[in-house]
Amino acid sequence: MKLKKGQILYIDNQKYTVINMIEFQQDKWKWQEYEIVDSYHTHKWLSVEENEETKQLEYYLYKTYQGKENNENYKLYEQGIATVVDYFGNTDVDKYETCEYCDYATKDEESIISIEKWEDETEKTIGHYIENTRIKITEEIDPNSKIKYTINHQQRGKNINIIFWGVMLLTIVIVCITNTTSNKSIQKYLEKQTSKYQYITSVTSNIKNQKAKVYESSFSNIDETVKDIIDGVPQGITQAIDSDPNTEKDGIGLQTSKEYAYIYQENGKIYIQVSNKEYVKNSGSTYHSRHYHHYYNTFSSTRKSTLYSSYANSARQRSMNSRVLTGGGTSSGK
Repeated sequence: MKLKKGQILYIDNQKYTVINMIEFQQDKWKWQEYEIVDSYHTHKWLSVEENEETKQLEYYLYKTYQGKENNENYKLYEQGIATVVDYFGNTDVDKYETCEYCDYATKDEESIISIEKWEDETEKTIGHYIENTRIKITEEIDPNSKIKYTINHQQRGKNINIIFWGVMLLTIVIVCITNTTSNKSIQKYLEKQTSKYQYITSVTSNIKNQKAKVYESSFSNIDETVKDIIDGVPQGITQAIDSDPNTEKDGIGLQTSKEYAYIYQENGKIYIQVSNKEYVKNSGSTYHSRHYHHYYNTFSSTRKSTLYSSYANSARQRSMNSRVLTGGGTSSGK
Protein backbone atom coordinates (compact mmCIF):
# COMPACT_ATOMS: atom_id res chain seq x y z
CA MET A 1 0.00 0.00 0.00
CA LYS A 2 1.13 3.55 -0.70
CA LEU A 3 2.22 5.75 2.18
CA LYS A 4 0.15 8.81 3.02
CA LYS A 5 1.10 12.43 3.52
CA GLY A 6 2.08 12.90 7.17
CA GLN A 7 2.45 9.15 7.82
CA ILE A 8 5.09 8.27 10.40
CA LEU A 9 7.71 5.58 9.89
CA TYR A 10 10.92 4.49 11.57
CA ILE A 11 14.21 3.55 9.91
CA ASP A 12 16.84 2.15 12.28
CA ASN A 13 14.64 3.52 15.11
CA GLN A 14 14.88 7.06 13.68
CA LYS A 15 11.47 8.68 13.29
CA TYR A 16 10.54 10.14 9.88
CA THR A 17 7.44 11.85 8.50
CA VAL A 18 6.30 11.58 4.87
CA ILE A 19 5.88 15.03 3.34
CA ASN A 20 5.92 14.52 -0.47
CA MET A 21 5.54 11.69 -2.97
CA ILE A 22 6.07 11.11 -6.69
CA GLU A 23 4.93 7.88 -8.33
CA PHE A 24 6.73 6.85 -11.53
CA GLN A 25 5.94 4.36 -14.25
CA GLN A 26 8.08 2.81 -16.97
CA ASP A 27 6.22 0.34 -19.14
CA LYS A 28 4.34 -1.83 -16.56
CA TRP A 29 6.76 -1.11 -13.72
CA LYS A 30 5.71 1.41 -11.04
CA TRP A 31 7.52 2.75 -8.00
CA GLN A 32 7.17 5.59 -5.50
CA GLU A 33 9.68 8.10 -4.20
CA TYR A 34 8.75 9.63 -0.85
CA GLU A 35 10.43 12.69 0.59
CA ILE A 36 10.74 12.13 4.34
CA VAL A 37 12.02 14.37 7.12
CA ASP A 38 13.28 13.56 10.63
CA SER A 39 13.09 15.55 13.88
CA TYR A 40 16.33 17.35 12.96
CA HIS A 41 14.72 18.59 9.71
CA THR A 42 17.01 16.37 7.64
CA HIS A 43 15.41 15.52 4.30
CA LYS A 44 15.86 12.12 2.67
CA TRP A 45 14.11 10.10 -0.03
CA LEU A 46 12.62 6.64 0.36
CA SER A 47 12.17 4.68 -2.87
CA VAL A 48 9.63 1.84 -2.70
CA GLU A 49 9.23 -0.76 -5.44
CA GLU A 50 7.91 -4.31 -5.78
CA ASN A 51 10.31 -7.13 -6.60
CA GLU A 52 9.01 -8.76 -9.78
CA GLU A 53 9.95 -12.26 -8.64
CA THR A 54 9.13 -12.30 -4.92
CA LYS A 55 6.34 -9.67 -5.07
CA GLN A 56 7.82 -8.22 -1.85
CA LEU A 57 8.34 -4.50 -1.35
CA GLU A 58 11.94 -3.28 -1.48
CA TYR A 59 13.14 -0.06 0.14
CA TYR A 60 16.04 2.24 -0.79
CA LEU A 61 17.03 5.30 1.26
CA TYR A 62 18.68 8.27 -0.49
CA LYS A 63 20.14 11.66 0.40
CA THR A 64 21.40 14.58 -1.70
CA TYR A 65 24.72 13.94 -3.45
CA GLN A 66 27.17 16.39 -5.07
CA GLY A 67 29.97 14.05 -6.16
CA LYS A 68 30.75 12.24 -9.40
CA GLU A 69 29.09 9.04 -10.54
CA ASN A 70 31.49 7.97 -13.30
CA ASN A 71 34.41 6.98 -11.10
CA GLU A 72 36.11 3.63 -10.61
CA ASN A 73 33.76 2.62 -7.78
CA TYR A 74 30.45 3.14 -9.61
CA LYS A 75 29.29 1.63 -12.88
CA LEU A 76 26.06 2.21 -14.82
CA TYR A 77 23.45 -0.14 -13.34
CA GLU A 78 20.25 0.81 -15.17
CA GLN A 79 18.69 3.71 -17.02
CA GLY A 80 15.44 4.68 -18.71
CA ILE A 81 12.70 7.28 -19.06
CA ALA A 82 10.10 7.44 -16.28
CA THR A 83 6.68 9.10 -16.39
CA VAL A 84 5.00 10.80 -13.43
CA VAL A 85 1.63 9.09 -12.89
CA ASP A 86 0.75 10.43 -9.42
CA TYR A 87 2.07 12.74 -6.70
CA PHE A 88 1.18 14.63 -3.55
CA GLY A 89 2.70 17.41 -1.49
CA ASN A 90 4.92 20.30 -2.52
CA THR A 91 6.48 18.67 -5.58
CA ASP A 92 7.51 20.62 -8.66
CA VAL A 93 6.13 18.11 -11.18
CA ASP A 94 3.14 17.70 -13.45
CA LYS A 95 1.24 14.50 -14.12
CA TYR A 96 2.63 12.72 -17.21
CA GLU A 97 5.84 14.75 -17.03
CA THR A 98 8.86 12.60 -17.84
CA CYS A 99 12.44 12.43 -16.65
CA GLU A 100 15.47 10.45 -17.75
CA TYR A 101 17.05 8.48 -14.93
CA CYS A 102 20.42 6.74 -14.57
CA ASP A 103 21.46 4.58 -11.62
CA TYR A 104 25.11 3.87 -10.90
CA ALA A 105 26.00 1.13 -8.40
CA THR A 106 29.05 -0.29 -6.71
CA LYS A 107 30.07 -3.83 -7.60
CA ASP A 108 28.28 -5.27 -4.57
CA GLU A 109 25.27 -3.00 -5.27
CA GLU A 110 25.40 -1.77 -1.68
CA SER A 111 25.62 1.88 -2.73
CA ILE A 112 23.63 3.49 -5.56
CA ILE A 113 23.91 6.95 -7.11
CA SER A 114 20.62 7.96 -8.73
CA ILE A 115 20.43 10.78 -11.28
CA GLU A 116 17.14 12.23 -12.53
CA LYS A 117 17.34 14.57 -15.52
CA TRP A 118 14.24 16.75 -15.72
CA GLU A 119 13.45 19.36 -18.32
CA ASP A 120 14.99 22.22 -16.36
CA GLU A 121 17.24 20.59 -13.76
CA THR A 122 19.20 17.50 -12.76
CA GLU A 123 18.79 15.92 -9.31
CA LYS A 124 21.45 13.64 -7.88
CA THR A 125 21.15 11.43 -4.77
CA ILE A 126 23.12 8.61 -3.19
CA GLY A 127 21.60 5.76 -1.22
CA HIS A 128 21.48 2.11 -0.32
CA TYR A 129 19.12 -0.83 0.12
CA ILE A 130 17.20 -1.04 3.42
CA GLU A 131 16.36 -4.45 4.83
CA ASN A 132 12.68 -4.85 5.69
CA THR A 133 13.63 -5.55 9.29
CA ARG A 134 15.18 -2.07 9.58
CA ILE A 135 12.03 -0.21 8.61
CA LYS A 136 8.78 0.08 10.55
CA ILE A 137 5.77 1.78 8.99
CA THR A 138 3.02 2.89 11.36
CA GLU A 139 -0.56 3.95 10.75
CA GLU A 140 0.07 7.13 12.74
CA ILE A 141 -0.29 10.50 11.01
CA ASP A 142 1.79 13.43 12.23
CA PRO A 143 -0.75 16.06 13.40
CA ASN A 144 1.63 18.86 12.37
CA SER A 145 1.29 17.80 8.74
CA LYS A 146 -2.33 18.91 8.54
CA ILE A 147 -3.82 22.39 8.84
CA LYS A 148 -6.61 22.54 11.41
CA TYR A 149 -9.12 25.30 11.86
CA THR A 150 -10.77 26.02 15.21
CA ILE A 151 -13.90 28.12 15.00
CA ASN A 152 -15.73 29.08 18.19
CA HIS A 153 -19.39 30.06 18.25
CA GLN A 154 -18.87 33.84 18.61
CA GLN A 155 -16.27 34.06 15.80
CA ARG A 156 -18.03 31.68 13.40
CA GLY A 157 -19.35 34.29 10.97
CA LYS A 158 -16.14 36.31 10.95
CA ASN A 159 -13.93 33.28 10.45
CA ILE A 160 -16.10 31.90 7.65
CA ASN A 161 -15.56 35.18 5.81
CA ILE A 162 -11.82 34.95 6.38
CA ILE A 163 -11.77 31.36 5.12
CA PHE A 164 -13.89 32.28 2.07
CA TRP A 165 -11.62 35.10 0.98
CA GLY A 166 -8.57 33.02 1.82
CA VAL A 167 -9.82 30.27 -0.48
CA MET A 168 -10.55 32.83 -3.21
CA LEU A 169 -7.05 34.28 -2.91
CA LEU A 170 -5.50 30.81 -2.93
CA THR A 171 -7.49 29.90 -6.05
CA ILE A 172 -6.24 33.00 -7.84
CA VAL A 173 -2.66 32.24 -6.87
CA ILE A 174 -2.99 28.61 -8.05
CA VAL A 175 -4.49 29.71 -11.38
CA CYS A 176 -1.67 32.24 -11.80
CA ILE A 177 1.03 29.68 -11.06
CA THR A 178 -0.58 27.03 -13.26
CA ASN A 179 -0.96 29.42 -16.18
CA THR A 180 2.57 30.73 -15.81
CA THR A 181 4.08 27.23 -15.67
CA SER A 182 2.10 25.83 -18.58
CA ASN A 183 2.76 28.95 -20.65
CA LYS A 184 6.55 28.55 -20.62
CA SER A 185 7.47 25.03 -21.75
CA ILE A 186 7.03 23.77 -25.31
CA GLN A 187 7.64 20.16 -24.33
CA LYS A 188 5.06 20.23 -21.52
CA TYR A 189 2.53 21.73 -23.90
CA LEU A 190 3.13 19.04 -26.53
CA GLU A 191 2.92 16.27 -23.90
CA LYS A 192 -0.46 17.48 -22.65
CA GLN A 193 -2.06 18.16 -26.06
CA THR A 194 -2.46 14.50 -26.99
CA SER A 195 -5.27 15.25 -29.44
CA LYS A 196 -2.95 17.51 -31.44
CA TYR A 197 0.50 15.97 -31.00
CA GLN A 198 1.65 12.37 -30.91
CA TYR A 199 4.99 11.39 -29.41
CA ILE A 200 7.05 9.47 -31.99
CA THR A 201 10.51 8.83 -30.59
CA SER A 202 13.54 10.30 -28.82
CA VAL A 203 16.82 11.12 -30.55
CA THR A 204 20.12 10.87 -28.69
CA SER A 205 23.04 13.21 -29.34
CA ASN A 206 26.60 12.04 -29.81
CA ILE A 207 27.84 13.93 -26.76
CA LYS A 208 26.69 13.70 -23.12
CA ASN A 209 23.91 11.23 -24.09
CA GLN A 210 21.34 14.04 -24.20
CA LYS A 211 17.97 13.51 -25.89
CA ALA A 212 15.44 15.36 -27.99
CA LYS A 213 11.80 14.34 -28.28
CA VAL A 214 9.99 14.11 -31.60
CA TYR A 215 6.24 14.65 -32.01
CA GLU A 216 3.96 14.42 -35.04
CA SER A 217 1.46 17.23 -35.51
CA SER A 218 -2.18 16.63 -36.41
CA PHE A 219 -2.18 19.90 -38.37
CA SER A 220 -1.73 19.78 -42.14
CA ASN A 221 1.01 22.41 -42.46
CA ILE A 222 3.88 24.15 -40.69
CA ASP A 223 2.02 27.45 -40.33
CA GLU A 224 -0.88 26.02 -38.30
CA THR A 225 1.49 24.01 -36.11
CA VAL A 226 3.80 26.94 -35.33
CA LYS A 227 0.88 29.23 -34.48
CA ASP A 228 -0.74 26.62 -32.24
CA ILE A 229 2.50 26.12 -30.27
CA ILE A 230 2.92 29.88 -29.90
CA ASP A 231 -0.68 30.16 -28.66
CA GLY A 232 -0.04 27.30 -26.23
CA VAL A 233 3.21 28.74 -24.87
CA PRO A 234 2.63 32.51 -25.16
CA GLN A 235 4.76 33.52 -22.19
CA GLY A 236 7.59 31.15 -23.05
CA ILE A 237 8.50 31.88 -26.68
CA THR A 238 11.52 34.17 -26.81
CA GLN A 239 12.38 33.81 -30.50
CA ALA A 240 10.82 32.62 -33.75
CA ILE A 241 13.61 32.17 -36.27
CA ASP A 242 14.67 30.93 -39.69
CA SER A 243 18.10 30.88 -41.29
CA ASP A 244 17.23 32.89 -44.42
CA PRO A 245 14.16 34.60 -45.91
CA ASN A 246 13.49 31.84 -48.44
CA THR A 247 13.37 28.83 -46.12
CA GLU A 248 10.33 29.33 -43.91
CA LYS A 249 8.65 26.60 -45.98
CA ASP A 250 11.42 24.18 -44.92
CA GLY A 251 11.22 24.68 -41.19
CA ILE A 252 10.84 27.15 -38.33
CA GLY A 253 12.69 27.29 -35.05
CA LEU A 254 11.02 28.34 -31.78
CA GLN A 255 13.01 29.05 -28.64
CA THR A 256 12.17 29.50 -24.98
CA SER A 257 14.74 30.44 -22.35
CA LYS A 258 15.77 26.78 -22.08
CA GLU A 259 14.34 24.94 -25.09
CA TYR A 260 14.65 24.78 -28.85
CA ALA A 261 11.91 23.34 -31.04
CA TYR A 262 12.25 22.82 -34.80
CA ILE A 263 9.05 22.42 -36.83
CA TYR A 264 9.45 20.90 -40.31
CA GLN A 265 7.71 18.82 -42.98
CA GLU A 266 8.70 15.33 -44.20
CA ASN A 267 6.67 13.15 -46.61
CA GLY A 268 3.53 15.18 -46.04
CA LYS A 269 3.76 15.02 -42.24
CA ILE A 270 4.62 17.80 -39.81
CA TYR A 271 7.18 17.01 -37.11
CA ILE A 272 8.38 18.89 -34.04
CA GLN A 273 11.73 18.06 -32.50
CA VAL A 274 12.18 19.69 -29.09
CA SER A 275 15.10 19.59 -26.67
CA ASN A 276 17.07 21.74 -24.28
CA LYS A 277 19.54 24.09 -25.93
CA GLU A 278 22.54 22.10 -24.73
CA TYR A 279 21.42 19.22 -26.93
CA VAL A 280 21.76 21.36 -30.06
CA LYS A 281 25.03 22.95 -28.93
CA ASN A 282 26.52 19.47 -28.46
CA SER A 283 25.95 18.44 -32.08
CA GLY A 284 22.54 16.88 -31.46
CA SER A 285 21.18 14.93 -34.43
CA THR A 286 17.71 15.10 -35.94
CA TYR A 287 14.97 12.53 -36.50
CA HIS A 288 15.38 12.97 -40.26
CA SER A 289 19.07 13.51 -40.96
CA ARG A 290 18.58 15.51 -44.15
CA HIS A 291 17.05 18.33 -42.09
CA TYR A 292 20.04 18.62 -39.76
CA HIS A 293 21.77 21.47 -41.64
CA HIS A 294 18.74 23.77 -41.56
CA TYR A 295 17.84 22.61 -38.02
CA TYR A 296 21.24 23.71 -36.68
CA ASN A 297 21.47 26.87 -38.84
CA THR A 298 18.05 27.99 -37.66
CA PHE A 299 19.11 27.51 -34.06
CA SER A 300 22.32 29.51 -34.67
CA SER A 301 20.68 32.22 -36.77
CA THR A 302 20.12 35.72 -35.42
CA ARG A 303 17.48 36.39 -38.07
CA LYS A 304 13.98 36.54 -36.69
CA SER A 305 11.03 35.24 -38.65
CA THR A 306 9.05 38.42 -39.23
CA LEU A 307 5.74 36.59 -39.54
CA TYR A 308 6.00 34.42 -36.43
CA SER A 309 7.83 36.94 -34.26
CA SER A 310 4.93 39.32 -34.80
CA TYR A 311 2.45 36.53 -34.07
CA ALA A 312 4.34 35.61 -30.87
CA ASN A 313 4.28 39.22 -29.65
CA SER A 314 0.52 39.37 -30.21
CA ALA A 315 -0.04 36.04 -28.44
CA ARG A 316 2.06 37.17 -25.48
CA GLN A 317 0.06 40.39 -25.18
CA ARG A 318 -3.26 38.53 -25.39
CA SER A 319 -2.11 36.18 -22.66
CA MET A 320 -1.01 39.02 -20.37
CA ASN A 321 -4.31 40.84 -20.86
CA SER A 322 -6.26 37.66 -20.12
CA ARG A 323 -4.30 37.02 -16.91
CA VAL A 324 -4.82 40.58 -15.69
CA LEU A 325 -8.58 40.31 -16.29
CA THR A 326 -8.74 37.04 -14.34
CA GLY A 327 -6.70 38.43 -11.46
CA GLY A 328 -3.60 36.47 -12.35
CA GLY A 329 -1.22 39.39 -12.66
CA THR A 330 2.03 38.94 -14.54
CA SER A 331 4.30 37.38 -11.96
CA SER A 332 6.79 34.87 -13.32
CA GLY A 333 6.99 31.20 -12.44
CA LYS A 334 9.06 28.15 -13.27
